[in-house]
Amino acid sequence: MPSNKTIDLMPGEKMILYANPHWWYFWKEVAASFGLLGLLLLMVVFGDGVINDTIKFVAGIVFVVIILATIYAFIGWKTTRFAITNQRVAYQSGIIQRRGVSIPLNRVNNVNFTQSFIARALNNGIVTIESAGETGDSVFENIPDPEKVRTLIFQQVEADEQADSDRNAASLAKAMQQHVPPPPAAGPSAQERLKALDDLRAQGLVNDAEYDVKRKQILDEL
Repeated sequence: MPSNKTIDLMPGEKMILYANPHWWYFWKEVAASFGLLGLLLLMVVFGDGVINDTIKFVAGIVFVVIILATIYAFIGWKTTRFAITNQRVAYQSGIIQRRGVSIPLNRVNNVNFTQSFIARALNNGIVTIESAGETGDSVFENIPDPEKVRTLIFQQVEADEQADSDRNAASLAKAMQQHVPPPPAAGPSAQERLKALDDLRAQGLVNDAEYDVKRKQILDEL
């Protein structure tokens, strides 16, 4: 799998999958090459002559066009990137005019993929991501192994939801710890209460009977 040097990652972001388009991206150039091969076969069939010279001229032009188109297609293939990270799904394309799509995992509602009979044989397909927001559905073509891509996205969405839940639980626990009321202030000790009772009796504010009752209550609480 290619490195993540062509996708700028945010702090704490990790690359899960990175891919260029499936090689079916070059189907037009492959078809043109078969067309060129047909022209070369015609040259063999007609042999020497005006028709053969005309075919040679056309084949030469076609060859040059195929080479230029292949180079352009390769640059387009190289600059088209599909990536899944632990935070988002990213897609970049374009040579002259660049196009980029970034879908946060917490906005992904559903992921679908479609494959024709030929695409299934080639393990190629189209991935459609339904997301919340104004952008709506995002369609990505020529994705290698689209079923695996769909599974990976769902796994990362689930992991992202669990991470959000853990962060919310940690924030709630921290907030509760910060708002725990202080313990009630401790009252006077039994020794202090007995001394205060002795002072009251010495001042004549309680008689002996009241003193004995209060003193017994304080000692019973120990």
